[in-house]
Amino acid sequence: HTGKSSILHKEYSDVWINLHHMMKILPRAIHPDEVGGEIATSTKRDVPGQLPEGSFSFLFASERTGYSHLYLYTHVAGAEKCVSTADDDSSDDENGMFEPEVETSAILLRAVSAGPWIVESIVGVDMTNDVVYITGTYDGPLERHLYALPLLGSGARQEKGSGSGSLGVRRWRKHVPFRRSRSDGAVRSTEEMASPAEEKADAAFKLAGIPGPKPPNPIRLTSGSGMHSIVVDKACRLVVDTSSDLDSPTRTCVYALPVGGPFALSDETDTQSRGSNIKDDDVEMESSKYSLSQVQAMRLLFVCYEAQSGDKMQFIPTKLASIVNRGGLGMPGLYPSLSPPEIVSFPTSDGTETLYAALYKPDPTLFGPGPYPLVCAVYGGPHVQRVNRSWSQSADMRAQHLRSLGFAVVKCDNRGSSRRGVAFEGAIRKRLGRLEVLDQVAAVRHLVQRGIADPARVGIYGWSYGGYLSAMCLVRAPDVFHVAVAGAPVTSWDGYDTHYTERYMGLPSENESGYNESAVFDHVPNMRGRLMIVHGLIDENVHFRHTARLINRLIAAGKDYELLIFPDERHSPRRLRDRVYMEKRISDYLVKSLLGSPGGAVGLMRVGGHGGIMGMTGGGVAAPKL
Repeated sequence: HTGKSSILHKEYSDVWINLHHMMKILPRAIHPDEVGGEIATSTKRDVPGQLPEGSFSFLFASERTGYSHLYLYTHVAGAEKCVSTADDDSSDDENGMFEPEVETSAILLRAVSAGPWIVESIVGVDMTNDVVYITGTYDGPLERHLYALPLLGSGARQEKGSGSGSLGVRRWRKHVPFRRSRSDGAVRSTEEMASPAEEKADAAFKLAGIPGPKPPNPIRLTSGSGMHSIVVDKACRLVVDTSSDLDSPTRTCVYALPVGGPFALSDETDTQSRGSNIKDDDVEMESSKYSLSQVQAMRLLFVCYEAQSGDKMQFIPTKLASIVNRGGLGMPGLYPSLSPPEIVSFPTSDGTETLYAALYKPDPTLFGPGPYPLVCAVYGGPHVQRVNRSWSQSADMRAQHLRSLGFAVVKCDNRGSSRRGVAFEGAIRKRLGRLEVLDQVAAVRHLVQRGIADPARVGIYGWSYGGYLSAMCLVRAPDVFHVAVAGAPVTSWDGYDTHYTERYMGLPSENESGYNESAVFDHVPNMRGRLMIVHGLIDENVHFRHTARLINRLIAAGKDYELLIFPDERHSPRRLRDRVYMEKRISDYLVKSLLGSPGGAVGLMRVGGHGGIMGMTGGGVAAPKL
């Protein structure tokens, strides 16, 4: 060992670098000739025909095109520098999203995935069958599925009887990717699926100077909508799939992956599919006939746990089962009372993005057709998504309780939330608390227009970043939000930990105006509604100092507030008695503040001061003022 080190790879971004665990060292080194294309013929990097001992290949995720995707690299032992494989005049992204690799020792061979969706994890690599197993959002940002992609190229399977070259490079058959189905049952072709997002992603792919052709679209292996958490064994033979959907509680199943991988057509399918639609060097299939069944599907071995089945009660921990059964409910009897929320979508106020929200509406037979008092449940910060197709939406007991009291409850993932790509998440950079508020107002506006929400009775609650956003909505949109419950709120970013804050806000010395605007303090004079602050005195994350500083500003501005303190609690109440007490106090506060007659308990208020960013007019929500 020489003690020397070399840089394998560098990432550049004008937003921020999202940390991840998607680096996978492969069992053997891959020579550039094995993937062909631009790398194999490039004269910019001399690679010996036989890779030196110590060379290795790896998969690494990057957001260089605006979405998290996998890239295949090979480190050539003894290589100390590597220049960009792209042309010198086109390797820089004009927006600073990507810069050429310099002084790195790993060669970028190809992109394994691409498009306006994200790869979330690498769950398995089967080099024998040229398969990478991933989880991601190809079917939409509200779901997570298991997908398969070819590792070395666009081929679906090895051609039987094909020869091999000196490096064992074989000819591969191309495959037509399985695409989402239309409502009429037909499978949409690539041309039909073209969208502005896909066109933008394609342009970013070309601009990033990635060698080789754009990779094929992934093959989905999991069935059923919803969120799937996947574990694959090391040999890539077994899959443990834990999944749920809005109306389906957790289910854990074990599947067998097909021998030969999902791209290896079975003999029966191979015989049936060969004909006028298939050629030697390419595969042409009618898109309406190409389905997941023609790709080798996973085979269900057994169900480990199914929460909705009464005969699976033995899989529930004894203590939990006894608590549930003590009330005479039984697990199956609990589910009908937890009506799933409605997933709604609507544009941002500037029309640049689509927002998703989960809407919990009261029972109209008990509370009439609406409009109802509305409560917004928020988090809103980076690296979190609260709206998706999972059972956790239906099992949100606070939202379900408020719904049972006659509130409409909405959870909206504003810009800054995760699983939507760099542009969506990074839009809040250096100005926290602005776009998030605008997008929460857009959610209220959408529900008011639909006749669901009473614009005179709108509240909001959240914890941590959600507590910060709740307070910001109350003080920055005072004519939209009339009551807020801010749990453990960050009140000024100059007092939060530097690793988190400076990633999103930059240095205080370089972004003074951004730090001032993003703090709750300067907007307190605009506050018109009611505020409850909840905080644990020994909070180790958001220190109680944040609440103390806010209280000083509230007192200075002559603003009323309520304070709920837990002396022995940290960032969130953990003791059962504290949790029950907190939930009751929050519920009572919202009932007291909002459950009056429409337009009565809390009337419409005019915007005052210079800090309000949205307003209410004529019983509706006005257009943005910024």
